[in-house]
Amino acid sequence: MLQANSFEIASDLEAEMEGLPATAAATLSRSVPDRIGPDRIGTPGVTLSKTAIIGNFPPRQCGLATFTRDMYACLSRALPQASWSVIAMNDPGAAYDYPSEVTHQVPQNDIAAYRALADELNENGTQVLFVQHEFGIYGGPSGAYLIECLERLNMPIVTTLHTVLENPNDEQRHVMRALIRLSSTLVTMAQKGRDILKRVYGVKDEQIQVVLHGAPSRPLRATSEFKPMLHLTGKKTLMTFGLLSPNKGIETVIKALPEIRKTCPEVVYLIIGATHPHLVRDEGEKYRESLIAMAAELGVEENVRFINRFMNDNDLIDVLQATDVYVTPYLTETQITSGTLSYALALGRPTVSTPYWHATEALADGVGIICPFSDVAAFTTAISSLLDNDNLRTEMSMRAYKAAQPSRWSEVARAYVVQAEADVANYDLPPEKLIVSLPEAPSWNAVSRMTDDCGIFQHGKYCLPDRQHGYCADDNARALSLVARQSNIAPLTAEQMKLGYIYASFMNHAWNNDSRFRNFMSYNREWLDDGGSDDCCARSYECLVDVARSNLPADLRQWASDLAAQILPKTPTWNSLRSRAVMIKNLIRTFGVVGDGQEIQAMVRYLTRDVHDRYRVQSRAGHDWFEPSLSYDNARVCEGLIVGGAFLGEAEMVKDGLASLTWLMKKQTRNGVFAPIPNSKFSDDGPDHPLYDQQPLEVLATIDACLTALRISGDTKWRDEAMRAFAWFHGENTSGLSLLDGNGGCYDGLNPNGVNLNQGAESILSYPMSWAALKADL
Repeated sequence: MLQANSFEIASDLEAEMEGLPATAAATLSRSVPDRIGPDRIGTPGVTLSKTAIIGNFPPRQCGLATFTRDMYACLSRALPQASWSVIAMNDPGAAYDYPSEVTHQVPQNDIAAYRALADELNENGTQVLFVQHEFGIYGGPSGAYLIECLERLNMPIVTTLHTVLENPNDEQRHVMRALIRLSSTLVTMAQKGRDILKRVYGVKDEQIQVVLHGAPSRPLRATSEFKPMLHLTGKKTLMTFGLLSPNKGIETVIKALPEIRKTCPEVVYLIIGATHPHLVRDEGEKYRESLIAMAAELGVEENVRFINRFMNDNDLIDVLQATDVYVTPYLTETQITSGTLSYALALGRPTVSTPYWHATEALADGVGIICPFSDVAAFTTAISSLLDNDNLRTEMSMRAYKAAQPSRWSEVARAYVVQAEADVANYDLPPEKLIVSLPEAPSWNAVSRMTDDCGIFQHGKYCLPDRQHGYCADDNARALSLVARQSNIAPLTAEQMKLGYIYASFMNHAWNNDSRFRNFMSYNREWLDDGGSDDCCARSYECLVDVARSNLPADLRQWASDLAAQILPKTPTWNSLRSRAVMIKNLIRTFGVVGDGQEIQAMVRYLTRDVHDRYRVQSRAGHDWFEPSLSYDNARVCEGLIVGGAFLGEAEMVKDGLASLTWLMKKQTRNGVFAPIPNSKFSDDGPDHPLYDQQPLEVLATIDACLTALRISGDTKWRDEAMRAFAWFHGENTSGLSLLDGNGGCYDGLNPNGVNLNQGAESILSYPMSWAALKADL
């Protein structure tokens, strides 16, 4: 077998042309680039001498690990003068025997390690960081821990996006917007990626570079040279490669084999790759076994070979060079890059594929053949025409080989180095990249002080728990949400973890096993109601979603998921406006954790339309609102319409939600400072509204809504509005008084005489929850 490395720089033209007819060699020689050299790369005045790359790395077995290794190899050859920090991500519970090139290892869920990495890269003078980004390899919600690292860096960041989601969920959109904000350059491997970045995320052209997936340089040689070593002499070979899963569409080709075999009885279909580990975990080898059974039922079992293992590059290249037709019969279009397709084309393999995004671009202009999804007849015709016609196969092979020249690792390295050096030359920390100044993490002394072994007390007398009023589910739900959200920011202390179990126990007991959460409990632990308000129930459901999506221990996450699943069918009975707005947001966050996706989508559509209908009925000139007057938790209503509209792809809903929040923020601004709506209602017919009592809970609701508006609209004014609201706690308010006591406590609000010195649960929770929201989003 060939032993050359997959990232080998192109050999000379004579070797590239080996085995080709003279006319083909003459045609290709005009398109083969010169081999890479230091004199061909660089920005005047810039020398990259200290660089870093982060991603997965072998021996971890996945496509991203292979890509990171090959990217490092081609870049290090292109920059022989540079020293490298190679950072490998470790999945939970795994340990790998990395090669010496790997200088750092980061445990996926250790947020402190991300921060320490950033500090070290800053201190050692790293000039540029190359990030390999894929959802699922970095810790935190949708990989938010990576953002924690990138925020701290003082260098340009070149981010390669291995996935560009057209319909991200809320958390994924948040991470993508942060990557866009922090990256000097975003690299996508297809023009479709550029289109999505511009259309969905509003990225400007000049921030995007399209650089093809790298592939090896090998001479274009006859498949007959490689078949003997693979025991394929005299066979016509089809091949599909990659982790096995139902979305690969392999059954389409197996179903085509009976007809293909009629004209080409020597056909062999090689299905190479281990079953996807997630599929093995959930279903074992059920999918592979179904394919084996299908082949047997169709009488083509002798024409199908399964190679159930992860194949290294050298072996893969050998098999590809023995392949007559490469097939990628994937079932969905949303794959923006395929490393194996890039390899196949670089090795001159005639290819038949379905029209997923990468294939549509790569196989255009006769480079390959595109067949409709799951169209057995089309695959039969395309594959048979190639196998039965040597000249047609040779012509397509030459076209593929020529078209793939820009994907040679030498050319990929050239593109990345030129861009990175330009980014270093132009790097200047822009205002929009400056980290919003947040104080250190708030103390939880007051939260602990207000909690006993039953739960958090509802009200306070000065800084003491007011036992006369007992406990409520509303506040214990907020407290549990705080613990869950904090776990996604930093590892919890033992005391914080203990509090989480107390609040979870309270909420578990609060569910009345019918359709509601009970709310009020006396100090002697007797329930005072059979069921709380709709708003209380929605907030209680929210804390379960927070736990299920947190980094809390698995037992708590499982409890929250199970209870949320039990409650989900009851939620349509919660009819209040604010409960519906809260549920819209949290049903969307429920995806992938609880319930059936289609049912949840239907519920979101119903609730969002109801909230939007209320806006359209009540809003009028000068009154962009859902009700005749404002009340409490007002910003939650705007947030529900914004996030629901974005989820449903309803631009009018998003526009109206943003309009209502804009109107509300004007109402909540006095002399340039944030002035939250008092808890009591007021009439909008008068010239003004009362200033007092201003309460911390309104600040929290406003911050959450503004951050959602920032994520969905991309308008940075909402970041400023969120920070202006947060400054209210610190004295930027109509009274000029801080609401914080310096020991983790927060006063109950502002009244006409100054600060209300009581400290109830709502207040002492609102400040750390506001801090956590800003820390996670900014």
